[in-house]
Amino acid sequence: MFSRPEEPDHRQQLRESVADFANREATLAATRAGLATQAGFSHERWKTMAELGWTGILVPEDDGGLAMEHADLAALHHEAGRAALPEPLVCVGILAMQALVLGGNQALKDRLLPGLMGGDLLATLAWQGRAGAMGSGAVGPKAAPEGEGWTLSGQALFVPLAQEAGGYAVAADTGAGILLAWIDQPPKVVQTTAHTDGSRQSTVDLDGAKVDPGAVIAFPDRGAAILDQLLDIARLAVAAQLQGVMEAAFQMTLDYMKQRVQFGKPIASFQAIQHRAVNLYVHIEMARSALLRAAAAMDDPHADAASRATHVSAAKSRAGDAAQLVVKECIQLHGAIGYTEECDLSLYVNRALALAAWLGNPRAHRARWFELHNAGGQANGH
Repeated sequence: MFSRPEEPDHRQQLRESVADFANREATLAATRAGLATQAGFSHERWKTMAELGWTGILVPEDDGGLAMEHADLAALHHEAGRAALPEPLVCVGILAMQALVLGGNQALKDRLLPGLMGGDLLATLAWQGRAGAMGSGAVGPKAAPEGEGWTLSGQALFVPLAQEAGGYAVAADTGAGILLAWIDQPPKVVQTTAHTDGSRQSTVDLDGAKVDPGAVIAFPDRGAAILDQLLDIARLAVAAQLQGVMEAAFQMTLDYMKQRVQFGKPIASFQAIQHRAVNLYVHIEMARSALLRAAAAMDDPHADAASRATHVSAAKSRAGDAAQLVVKECIQLHGAIGYTEECDLSLYVNRALALAAWLGNPRAHRARWFELHNAGGQANGH
């Protein structure tokens, strides 16, 4: 039903692999069971996903990964969104692992990437200094040189997977740039907040954490650019998940409209209902167009960082707005049952609300797009 441009065989096979996995091991009932655990997801299922190679999509072959494109990453997360998978694909597979990959500390990659790609090690990224922060200009933790290493201080907000992670990539402001470093000892978790979809984010205290010379991912002269790049990769993946979420919710609602009878007829036969459905379909397709442009920009070797960021913000903003509109209307079209937790639609509603806000809500990304566009970033077609 939904439009999809012609894709290479390997990308279609990747989509089919995710869909098959979801049908076999990630049913919505199984997802509900995972959400009820302390972690909020199934560790066993996560291990299987890692073994399928999903965490290594963007990891170079020399480091044991698949060395695929950002368009492939978007396809993977699109299908993950359709299945409402709560496992930490973005947190571990992008925020933590891409910090290591882009940083280039080979000894650190050799030590950590096998465990991360195999699903044995969970890791996260701690960086954010305030609500609404969008990048390296708003890093919370601080770093000061001490001997040959560094000492960290301060707090990072909205850290996902903080209580489950066995390792942290940390971005810290040195006053002369952003240091990216790895710490194996989990910091103190000050506060944890549960979100609508069952995910959790925490405030962590890094006071006194030590960084050995060999644990530096990137020194201050490169750290800011790497942080901004990996955040945009993560935003592309989140936009793709939102695309899958809204498509699944819409399809679920169309099926229900054909079954729900009012005045002796399925409500899908009423023109007013059809108009509302068509309007949602248009928003879904517009979001898809922005997502495809963003993925293409991320894979374009001639695009600069500003151009890529502009397209990613357009996609994240469009996806967040569209997904929230779609799930809201889907609740209305379901009627009273749409408001219940027992209705499977609720999984997609909660997921849409959480993903739309994560790594910048639609309003923040519109503001970022405007700023980048005025500064010379490419924004063709928006």
